[in-house]
Amino acid sequence: MASHPQSGVVMQATGGIRKFRWATGNKGKSGGVRVIYYFHNKSIPLFLLTVFGKNEKDNLSKSERNELAKFANLLSKNYGEPNV
Repeated sequence: MASHPQSGVVMQATGGIRKFRWATGNKGKSGGVRVIYYFHNKSIPLFLLTVFGKNEKDNLSKSERNELAKFANLLSKNYGEPNV
């Protein structure tokens, strides 16, 4: 993530929160984990927010995404440029 912080897909309606799938063992991406993180630009640190197994849940709920959007805005305000 540190080498390629923009490699994750930006999740809709989250204020810039990104996700990517990571394969674990020989299971491929379908048996792996989802990594949720925030990266705005190089002047703000990359924040790992959560990791969960795809066998635990498919994706984040709308309410979870709404909370992440608020959090992304706080991170952006506290670490530099306003979130766009």
